[in-house]
Amino acid sequence: MMRWSIVRLIWLRELCDQLRDRRTVFMIAVLPVLLYPLAGFGIMQLVLGRLGRQAVLGIQGAHYLPPLSPHCLAFSPTPALSWFTVTPAAPGTLLSGIERISAAAALELARRSDPRQEYPPLFLNNGARISFPTLYLENRDEAQPFIVRSLEVSAPSFALDASLEHMDRSVLDGHQVDLLLVVPADFQDVLRANGRASLYVLTRENDEHSRLAENRLTRILRCWQQQLKEVRLRRQGLPADFDEVIEVRDAARTPKPTHQRAADEMLDMLVRIFPFVLVMWSLAGALYPAVDLCAGEKERGTLETLLISPASRAEIVWGKFLAIWLFSAATALLNLVSMGLTTWHFGRFLATSVSFRPLALFWAVALLLPLSAFFSAICLAIGAYARSTKEGQYYLMPLFLVTLPLILLTLAPGVELNPFYSMVPVTGVALLLQKLMAVKPPDSDLWGYFLPVLAPMVVYSWLALRWAVEQFQREEVLFREAERLDLQLWLRRLFRDKEALPSAGQALFCFALIFGLHWLLLSSGRASSVSFHTARCLAFVAAPPLFMVLLLTTRPLQGLSLRWPAWWAWPTGAVLAVLLLPPFSALTLLLLEQFPLFKQAAARSLPNGGPQPQVIGLFVFVVLPALCEELAFRGFILSGLRRRFQPWTAILLSSFLYALYQMNVLQVLPHFLLGIVLALLVVRGGSLGGAIVFRLVWDFLLWLPLALQNCLPIVDGINGAVVLVCLALAVPLLAFLRPPTTRSA
Repeated sequence: MMRWSIVRLIWLRELCDQLRDRRTVFMIAVLPVLLYPLAGFGIMQLVLGRLGRQAVLGIQGAHYLPPLSPHCLAFSPTPALSWFTVTPAAPGTLLSGIERISAAAALELARRSDPRQEYPPLFLNNGARISFPTLYLENRDEAQPFIVRSLEVSAPSFALDASLEHMDRSVLDGHQVDLLLVVPADFQDVLRANGRASLYVLTRENDEHSRLAENRLTRILRCWQQQLKEVRLRRQGLPADFDEVIEVRDAARTPKPTHQRAADEMLDMLVRIFPFVLVMWSLAGALYPAVDLCAGEKERGTLETLLISPASRAEIVWGKFLAIWLFSAATALLNLVSMGLTTWHFGRFLATSVSFRPLALFWAVALLLPLSAFFSAICLAIGAYARSTKEGQYYLMPLFLVTLPLILLTLAPGVELNPFYSMVPVTGVALLLQKLMAVKPPDSDLWGYFLPVLAPMVVYSWLALRWAVEQFQREEVLFREAERLDLQLWLRRLFRDKEALPSAGQALFCFALIFGLHWLLLSSGRASSVSFHTARCLAFVAAPPLFMVLLLTTRPLQGLSLRWPAWWAWPTGAVLAVLLLPPFSALTLLLLEQFPLFKQAAARSLPNGGPQPQVIGLFVFVVLPALCEELAFRGFILSGLRRRFQPWTAILLSSFLYALYQMNVLQVLPHFLLGIVLALLVVRGGSLGGAIVFRLVWDFLLWLPLALQNCLPIVDGINGAVVLVCLALAVPLLAFLRPPTTRSA
């Protein structure tokens, strides 16, 4: 019986010990407060410095460009209006508004009054200064992006087929200019002949400033090119939009101003970054306290004092777990607050402030708690095995390598929250958090993912805590001596000193191998073919436990629970399969009704029993899954887990692994309950016989409607009375299968 008063006492003791450690306090409180403001200030200064620095643009052959003319398109036909058009007044003054009105009027007047318009100039020469017209700039109020210099060349004769390698790059390579624009001598002649004129832009390789200047010049040239094209079309008597065949409009989305789109894009980027920060700092916040509370106490010699106290090992584990959980959550929360305040402060420099919805911040904190609990439980279990602080860091650092791909997967384009990713420990939480923190309010279907995302996190945390309790109950783990890992010696001893039955570690390794192979096979995209099911059952489900039980144990048949069962096991399995099929079918149908979007996916995943012969379908979809999956999960894996855990713990754990193997969130609960029934038949009957008979009858009843080309008539014709009657008849049989309380030898 857990005594929570003792758990609270141990929890407060560990908190006080950790708060005395200045490294822990610096990691949790000081570093998050200073890190993001300093990083934000540095990035802002870098960006402002980049944007504020004018690039030097050199032009060779500037006099070959079209000159300014009163008949140029987009420039006013009168000198006064032309002046307003190309030289705006200072922002915020009265003339700035007049300039916009006059420029628009001048542009429209020019388009209507003079059909013989000249090509507009690229530059304006105001005495000694050469500048771009504000018409070509994205923001009319911004400063000139370039310092333009006209370069004199000895022989400015450039042909259209000139090679870039033979052009004079001395001023560019000598860093006198950042960008070089070369204008051929026949540029205006080609334009007048309605040809395609060429311009040459030369940059310095591996120079970021030159590359940024090229991007800004490209946008300006694109605007100028649009004006040139409009003049050419009007000279032919065609409208300016003649070459635009269609116009695509989004009726559901109202157009947004440029600054609002920029703010939304920045917010979308932050939505992807925030879960990454939460995950990594939750792990970092649990890493150091876990090593200090377990391996550190072994070095200081204080763990023995705690172990001889009246507290049980489970109470000690729970007290340490709560302390690590608090530090992990506090670390992630302070990082979230610091990053949010930094984003809000520096977001004011944008045209539109960047802010999250209050509900989104609430969900960020709410999902932070189970995430930090998951990392705390895992770090505690691994830290309990370490003999010293240095060794604990060796064990826990690979946890970063495992977590990093799971969180980086959420940053990849095209990765969305679906039933498969919702069951992945870290990826599901991060994807759900991205959806909840999005710019627009989340869809109503998104709330159905809360249980599939949080339930695996709770189960994983519970398994890690159970593992930590097991570690604390084994003296040879807590106080083991230092040992040197020799892989060759370990493998030699593994195959030489065989045990009679598989161990829990071998069972978990077997599941990891089956799960990985199943995932690789699912990626092939042939989930409904006969070859897929045959390969999955024989090569990827039955082969791993068969090879492991033959190589690693001395009693293969006993390790797979292949004994002669009790006389009642076979009829009990057959009767339970018939009685439990209606309730399980009703449960599956209920889950499909709660998730309408998954109905089509479930229909596509059903095996097609029509094209192949019925005998082949019966063997592939009924016999093979029953034999292979029972050998793996109720044979090898359950036998290994029963050596370490109590019967009920082994039954629940093997059932959870069986449900996780399905890789479908809608099948987790039905297969978890189904795995419990099958494990009870094996544990109580002492053999796989009852479970195999159950699976044969069960799979046959599911396959028969598909073979008859009538999809699921049993589910469609079921009602509540049938479900209640079947449950009432099945409960006494399930009570009879109650397992013993002792652990298997």
